[in-house]
Amino acid sequence: MKIGLAQINTTVGDLSGNHALIEAAYRSLVDQGAELTLFPELAICGYPPRDLLFKRRFAQDVRATLEDFASHTGAVPAVIGFVEENAESTGRHLFNSAAICIDGTIRLISRKCLLPTYDVFDEDRYFETAPSPLVFNL
Repeated sequence: MKIGLAQINTTVGDLSGNHALIEAAYRSLVDQGAELTLFPELAICGYPPRDLLFKRRFAQDVRATLEDFASHTGAVPAVIGFVEENAESTGRHLFNSAAICIDGTIRLISRKCLLPTYDVFDEDRYFETAPSPLVFNL
């Protein structure tokens, strides 16, 4: 299997600019024969988003950007990081998630299980922990 790694330099908070980088990288990797494309953690919003996560519509805007990207995917899957709202009434309001996009849709979503809390990382301040990893067949 040929895996395309999208080594892109996203800008925190620049959803439209990041979207353009992501689209271009996806097309380029597919054109080069990738059978699976992988994007960085929180690629859509940029990493680390920090206090942007407290903005009321930020996660909704990230989701809209993700859905637009997903609608342009073809048969080659893209695994891409994004901020996901936590619909449950318990825990933190967001997940650090990855979407598997294929054939114009968001097929699966996986949420990060191990949130770093050392050094400069404070992901547990913002994100809820997933109870288990996602395993899927491609």
